[in-house]
Amino acid sequence: MELNMRLYQKLFTGVICLGLLTACGSTNPPTQQLTETQMVIQQAEELGAEDYAPLEIRDARIKLDLAREAVKDEEYDKAIRLAEHARLDAELAQIKARSGKAQKEVAELRESIRVLKSEIERNQRNN
Repeated sequence: MELNMRLYQKLFTGVICLGLLTACGSTNPPTQQLTETQMVIQQAEELGAEDYAPLEIRDARIKLDLAREAVKDEEYDKAIRLAEHARLDAELAQIKARSGKAQKEVAELRESIRVLKSEIERNQRNN
């Protein structure tokens, strides 16, 4: 529940930022924004986004590629919008990857506890 709330807060903040960036026309290529978005995508990949959020990380990559194409066409406002969307997708992929890993760890811990309990019960019956 708390994870979902944080996710919605991040997405809301991203949408607001996107709106502000869109309102302010740009005459310079958003190279720093593209670099930062690429870094967020790489971080998501390192967290395991391919396994836990394949659609989101794929969408992030596609939008970043489209943003780069927009820069080549000198459509900087479009590039900024696409980069922001790509970053939001990558951040969502990070959140899903972290959540998926945590759920996997919980399942592994539960299995370990189950095995230990059965060993304890077996030892108690044998004594």
